[in-house]
Amino acid sequence: MALFDTDKAGLLWDAVSLPNAFICEYMPAAPEGYVKVYLYGLMVARFPAAADGLTPEALAKELGMETNDVLAALQYWERCRLVTRTQDHPPRYAYLNVQQAMTVRQAVPVDEKDAQFAQAIYAIFGNRRAIHGGELVLCYEWVEQLGLPREVVLEMVQHLVSTNGVNFDFKSAQKFAMELVDHGIVTMEAAEKFFARSLPAWTGARSVLHRISRFREPTIDEIDMFLKWTKEWGFTLKAIDKACAEMKGISDPNFKYLDKVLQGVRERSERTQTSADQLEKQLTREKDEADLIREALRAAGLSANANQDTVREVYRNMRSKLPHETILLAAREICRTKKTQSLDKLEELVDAWSEKGLTTPDEVETHLARVKEQNVFLRELFSQMGWGKITTPRDRDLLAKWRGEWGFSDELLRIVAGFSIGKNAPMAFMDKVLERYQAEGITSAAAAEADHVKRQEAYQQKDFTAKPGKTVIEQRYKQRDYDPAQFSGLTPKEIEEALRYDT
Repeated sequence: MALFDTDKAGLLWDAVSLPNAFICEYMPAAPEGYVKVYLYGLMVARFPAAADGLTPEALAKELGMETNDVLAALQYWERCRLVTRTQDHPPRYAYLNVQQAMTVRQAVPVDEKDAQFAQAIYAIFGNRRAIHGGELVLCYEWVEQLGLPREVVLEMVQHLVSTNGVNFDFKSAQKFAMELVDHGIVTMEAAEKFFARSLPAWTGARSVLHRISRFREPTIDEIDMFLKWTKEWGFTLKAIDKACAEMKGISDPNFKYLDKVLQGVRERSERTQTSADQLEKQLTREKDEADLIREALRAAGLSANANQDTVREVYRNMRSKLPHETILLAAREICRTKKTQSLDKLEELVDAWSEKGLTTPDEVETHLARVKEQNVFLRELFSQMGWGKITTPRDRDLLAKWRGEWGFSDELLRIVAGFSIGKNAPMAFMDKVLERYQAEGITSAAAAEADHVKRQEAYQQKDFTAKPGKTVIEQRYKQRDYDPAQFSGLTPKEIEEALRYDT
């Protein structure tokens, strides 16, 4: 047991010395969160009283990190020669002197391939940037931990220098290296192919990111999307820039949303190449169309999405038959039935008007006024018939025939409606009567009244002789006729018996 110990209560009020060499040489290149692990471990190493019960899991909880990230950070500092592992179960680490680590670093790497690799890294930057020890260690991490060949790492570093300049952030390079592994770019052939095509794509993708206020480096997925837009779909960079305006107002503009926008434009345009001017005209045209669709939907009391492909298709079909102003009248008509309006009903009404030759709003207004008048008159006829039916297009067609083709007056129609009282199908009965009137030349109300009276009288005078009732064979015999003189002097009883038994 040690002779002296540190009071835990005073731990928070003590201090840990951190060499400036660590801040200048190691901290800038350290991945995110790794410095936290180093500093906390340094404090515990200086004050062992704070280490009671401390495990990698407990340390991760204290720092708000994942246990695997804590272990990766400790391994990283091991490679930097600032920490050494002294025990495995449970793990224990000893902190090394920063000055000694930097001195030892002068002799590293001792392996010939590692030495060549380090020299190649230094050569990429030349005298334009000094490479810190932690940055070089991170390059080794990509080789040994991620499994990237040294040639691929050098190609990646050269690419980052070409695209971002010599002062690129190695922490961003760490993410880029992991993306290469995730996309299977782990051979020199795949890397050369990717980096050869990605330099202009990287520049274009970064330009798009800046356009949507995302000031970071593009991911491999974003670079691939940009290549698809420009190489496969034929969009120019200016056209893509114009399409970014379609994301105005959304909370999180991103490449996936932009991809959907460009895909829709491509499918609707059927072009192999799209310039900025063509895209702007198409988007403006589609925006104007969407405004018209919304106007029609509001008039119909519908809440469908104006940008939905199905809705656009239905509207364009209707526009091929009627102008927009006439479609608005149809929308207001179906809105009268609040519970049953639908896009299908709107399309059916537009089709019906088109078939009737109703095109302009004036023609439709005249038609609607005529329908309204017909319904009022038909309800009057139904009332005279004692019929509670709702008017239908069939009823209006009959009325139009009676008035137009046959030329009957409303007065005559009212009279004939009175003749139809009590009929099972009064409109059909009325049509038959009027058909006879038309054939016989009965055109006035007086003539119709006279014809009706005449037919009633003829009906009443008709001989309705009843047919004899049904008889059975026993009743079919000849009855005898009796002369009353034969029965003179007989009593009533005798007469009754004679009638009963005489055969």
